[in-house]
Amino acid sequence: MIDIRKLDYFYYSQNSLNTFEQCPLKFKLKYMDNIKWKKDEDEKYYENMKIGLNYHLLCERYFSNIPIPISENEKNHKELSQWIDNLKEIVPMVDENIYLPEYEIKMIKDSIKIQAKYDLIILKPNREIEIWDWKTEDRKLKKSEMENRIQTIVYMYMIKENAKQIFDIEIEFENIKMIFWQPHYKEDKIVIDYSKDQHLKNEGKIKDNIERICNYNFEPFFDKELYKKSCKYCEFNYLCNISKFSAQ
Repeated sequence: MIDIRKLDYFYYSQNSLNTFEQCPLKFKLKYMDNIKWKKDEDEKYYENMKIGLNYHLLCERYFSNIPIPISENEKNHKELSQWIDNLKEIVPMVDENIYLPEYEIKMIKDSIKIQAKYDLIILKPNREIEIWDWKTEDRKLKKSEMENRIQTIVYMYMIKENAKQIFDIEIEFENIKMIFWQPHYKEDKIVIDYSKDQHLKNEGKIKDNIERICNYNFEPFFDKELYKKSCKYCEFNYLCNISKFSAQ
């Protein structure tokens, strides 16, 4: 029997909302049953993840004015060094700005109980806020794709809702931007603008997604065919499909 009451105390995130969209069963296993599972056959996946985590750590040190030593013994040290050089060129530190790396916000509003951890928030003296997010995958991202990501929806919505309380800034919708940047493609930034209309749409989207999860019946037989396209890359494939080849 699933204890649905767990959701009463659960802070949603862009990852958990996105996971439910991919597959409700994956959401249940990961966030309600607290099952941790590793895709042990996918070494390249975890190697790329490690590079990404190392890069995020180096970015945090840079924007915290902490030295950034990259040992030559570190795997991919040349690539990481080049990425940091690219970062310094694209996002130089400016004295007038306030830099908040790896900054976490939690909020509750009506049915919305949600949290987000930002790679970087930049507060500018002209009452502008920039949200920066680092993407280290090789595949070049497109603006049309990033505009509709649940991450963009959640991050921009939460900044607007919390700017006054947390940063003591009366911020206009149009003064909020989210910028996705890939160190592989130094000169290309994906800049997402904001508006009051988009804010209302984002709030509705978040509310709808949370209500869907709260009202979802996890108990009956699960129709895997509805979510089969996500199975191939899911760490829980062995648990619900028995064979990793069943989703291919």
